Amino acid sequence: MYKIIPHKKVIKFINKRTLKDKNRIKKKFLELTQNPYPLNHNIDAKKLQGKDGFRLRIGDYRFLYYIEDDELIIYMEDADNRGDIY
Repeated sequence: MYKIIPHKKVIKFINKRTLKDKNRIKKKFLELTQNPYPLNHNIDAKKLQGKDGFRLRIGDYRFLYYIEDDELIIYMEDADNRGDIY
């Protein structure tokens, strides 16, 4: 199982959400720790074009993350509303 390490701006972004959104994000993060690659059909993730990393979609929110397979770590780099993150 992978471990998620969020950047402080991701934590700040999540803390500003409603309780309902926080629970939905927490559920998707838990599913992400099981298999962080886009082949996992339980999550809506895609490989970023021209960059190393992936995009996770949770409703109108987007999270950008990178995977360290050697250490089983997911670095959650950025989070924002759709259209504001790219």
